[in-house]
Amino acid sequence: MEIKANLSLDLIADILSRLPVKHLLCLRCVSKLWRSLIGDPDFINLHLRHSLDSRTNHTLILKNTDLHTADLASLGPFAKLEHPLMSYNHGVEIQGSCNGLLCIRNIVEDMAIWNPSTRKYQVLPYLGSCKGYVCGFGHDPIADDYKVVKIIQLGGADGKPLESEVKVCSLKRNRWRKIQDIPCVSSFPVANGVFASGALHWILTQKLDLSEENTIVALDLATESFREVPQPECERMIYQLNVGVLGGCLCVVANHGDARVDLWVMKEYGVKESWTILFSLASEDVIGSLRFLKPLAYSSCGNQVLLEHDKINLFWYDLEKKKADDVWVPGMISYQRGSN
Repeated sequence: MEIKANLSLDLIADILSRLPVKHLLCLRCVSKLWRSLIGDPDFINLHLRHSLDSRTNHTLILKNTDLHTADLASLGPFAKLEHPLMSYNHGVEIQGSCNGLLCIRNIVEDMAIWNPSTRKYQVLPYLGSCKGYVCGFGHDPIADDYKVVKIIQLGGADGKPLESEVKVCSLKRNRWRKIQDIPCVSSFPVANGVFASGALHWILTQKLDLSEENTIVALDLATESFREVPQPECERMIYQLNVGVLGGCLCVVANHGDARVDLWVMKEYGVKESWTILFSLASEDVIGSLRFLKPLAYSSCGNQVLLEHDKINLFWYDLEKKKADDVWVPGMISYQRGSN
């Protein structure tokens, strides 16, 4: 007896939205209808929302000489990625990641927005080589557009006032344009912006004196305006402050020299009182300096945090057991990370 089931298109979309991207790419060959459905922007947004809400379908991208990718849950096996910005030394730097897309740059300052899963990419207009800048990459939810931001330092030497020129290139317009300047420069160590709650965030300073307190500065990608983000009530003696993103929330890594590092999470964006210490690590908890610690992602069950240490090591920190376990990544002697 033959049984036929006529599933609604909405139900099919809901089922398919739970699958990894690599499976969806194969399923495009089932029929013209499925190919059209999987490529539809509404389905792509549905798949993205489900992946973020369920903490599934996340990948980790590591870089030594080449780029490699693996599922975040298993952290292996890693597969080599062929990026679209080939140059004479073949290397690229990851400038930022957002919703499965990477912003990459090669040694001759070519930049592109690239989807490693589908292999689709868009090369940005050439802006030229410039010294002393930081980047950022994120999503404008109002215009539904992706934007790359460059903050280029103009002043600060020989007694000149600190000033930075800011340029933005959106995926839809595909051209660079200048927006409002900002009287700040990137603090040391220089780091690219992190995307959270519709804005890019940097640690910037208004003075070159390293003893001066740094500021968390946010650029709203919808309004393209800057604002200061309130900091957590850390102890005054902090040697280094870095921003990151964890589970979609803005976070801060407060380094107290080689003695201790605190990871703060802003549970309600923009509300100073919502800053909460997720955990603290002492020097005896890890091998090496505590100054170079970066949170990457929660585990699928949410009780562990994956962290990068010294740009060459990964480890899981168990929030319940308060214990760190090293992750061995075969062949990855040193790398730069990007997560999707």
